[in-house]
Amino acid sequence: MHMRYLIVGWIMVIAPLLRAGEVLDRMMATVNGQAILQSDWEDELRYECFMSGRPLSDLTREDRRTVFERLIDQELLRGQISESDFKPADDAEIARKIDDLKQRYPQQHSGESWSAALSSYGITEADVAAHVAMEVDSLRLVDARLRPSIQIDAAMIEDYYKKELLPEMPKGQQPSLAEASPKIRELLIQQKMNELLSSWLASLRSQAQIQIIAPDLPAVKGSR
Repeated sequence: MHMRYLIVGWIMVIAPLLRAGEVLDRMMATVNGQAILQSDWEDELRYECFMSGRPLSDLTREDRRTVFERLIDQELLRGQISESDFKPADDAEIARKIDDLKQRYPQQHSGESWSAALSSYGITEADVAAHVAMEVDSLRLVDARLRPSIQIDAAMIEDYYKKELLPEMPKGQQPSLAEASPKIRELLIQQKMNELLSSWLASLRSQAQIQIIAPDLPAVKGSR
C-alpha cells in the first residue's frame, strides 16, 4: 500500500516536468534521424533578430517558416560536413569574428551595447559562438563543394562591367575594366554559387529522410 502511494506521488511530481519538457523541447522535425527541437528553432529566431536588431514580436508566420526551413538545410549541411574531410573553424577564428561583431554592433543598432542586446534577446555569447561556427563551417563547405565547378570568363566580366557597373558610377570615378575585374569575377562567382547552392540543397532534400512533426509554428515568447 505504501509502495502504491509512493508511485502515485512520484507520478504526480514528474508529470508536470514531462509536460513542461514537451512544451520547451518538443520535436518539430527529424532530418536523417537527427531531431530539430522547438528550442533549436527558437534559438535560431532569437539569434536572427539579435543580429538584425528586429523585435521578436515583429516576426511573421512566413519569417518563422523561413527559419524552420533553414534549420532543415543546416542539418543537411551538417551531415555533409561530418561525412567529408573537413577542418572546422577553430576557437581562435570564432573569437576573432565575435570580437568584430561586438565592435560593429553598437554602430549598426543605434548605439545599443552588445551585452544589453544579448540580455534583451535572451541569448548568451556561447549561443552566438555556436551560430558563428556553423556559419563559418557551412560557408567553407559550400565554397569547397561549388567553387571549383564555376567558370567565369573575360566576356562575362566585361558584360557586367559595361551593363551593371559603369551605369552606377559617376563619370570621373569609373574604374578601368582591369581594375574592376577581380571584384567583378568574385561577385559573379558568389552569384553563381547561390544558384548552385539552391540546387544542391534541393538535391540533398530529395535524398534525405525528412519528417515534419510540427507543421504549425507557434509564436515565439520573449521580451523583444
